Amino acid sequence: MSATETLRVVQGYLDRHAPEWLSEDVEFRDMSRPEPMRGRREVAAFLHLFFAQVFSEARIDDVRLTPTADRVCVEWTFRGRHTGSLAGEQPTGGDVAQPMACVYEVAGGEIRRASLYYDTAGLSAQLGIVAQPASAAA
Repeated sequence: MSATETLRVVQGYLDRHAPEWLSEDVEFRDMSRPEPMRGRREVAAFLHLFFAQVFSEARIDDVRLTPTADRVCVEWTFRGRHTGSLAGEQPTGGDVAQPMACVYEVAGGEIRRASLYYDTAGLSAQLGIVAQPASAAA
């Protein structure tokens, strides 16, 4: 595939995080979790939880994409209102803004693998799961 075709696949996916852009055997690695999610169904369930239940008004802003023939590196700021539980915490109703990055590997017009990176301590502090460091609170 060309970088243009690879970019089209990832942009289609990012538009609404639609699982049809994922291969049936996709591997999605959220670096904050010990094991990757495997398969379109498992990843789609996680995306629904994250974007529809844990965070309302969820969106990604400030998107920067860097495509190659077989992958796209994406940076963005995730924004949403914390209205559901992600890890057993009580929803705060507060807004979060979290920089994130992901490398999407594409083959045959589908995303085959994704590796998601973000500051888990920073997100946890915004959710009230851990105390915010003194320097960040100032």
